[in-house]
Amino acid sequence: MTTAFQWVFDNAASISINKRPVVAQTISRDQTVRATSRGGQVWRFDVTMPPGMRWSTARPYITAMEQLDRHTQGTVELDNAGYNTWLSGYQGDADTLAGWSASWTTGNTVTLTTVPSGTNLTSGEITLKAGDFIQLGSDSVYEVAEDVIYPNATVKIHRPVRESASSSTISIGNNVSWSVICVTFPQWRISDIDVVSFTGSFSFYEAIN
Repeated sequence: MTTAFQWVFDNAASISINKRPVVAQTISRDQTVRATSRGGQVWRFDVTMPPGMRWSTARPYITAMEQLDRHTQGTVELDNAGYNTWLSGYQGDADTLAGWSASWTTGNTVTLTTVPSGTNLTSGEITLKAGDFIQLGSDSVYEVAEDVIYPNATVKIHRPVRESASSSTISIGNNVSWSVICVTFPQWRISDIDVVSFTGSFSFYEAIN
């Protein structure tokens, strides 16, 4: 992980996640609505920091953030112990998340090719639940769009696969990581001797290579 970026996520007072596509809409005079998706369906994170942080604690991280600035790509996880169980944790019935693999071609589905016996799944149990995160190899992160009931192996995801047709191991739940660039860097100010505050939120966009 990129330490400075990860520090922002780990100490967040709030996190807003936007993964919706860019949509164009027109409304005619008779109120007929026409809409089309223009793609651009990347992960976007707005992260606010808590008030009252100690400058002496935050100083080295802010310095590192300023060095990365708004042009350097970094890697982050949603894996803080304070929220990983309910925000990014796996929701299904499998006993282990190691050793899974999948294949994909195009479109909004991937196919599970290996679900290890150690998962101890039985017919009718939930392999992946809507809202679970999966990452194809070390590439893009996707959200599961519909429950996957064992032994069904088809996983519907929230956006078309960005990678070329292939197969790979996958990461699940809070084991996934995003490549991001900080596109909004709020100004910071020091007050009351050793207290730092920020004038707004940090914004991070998924970096597409």
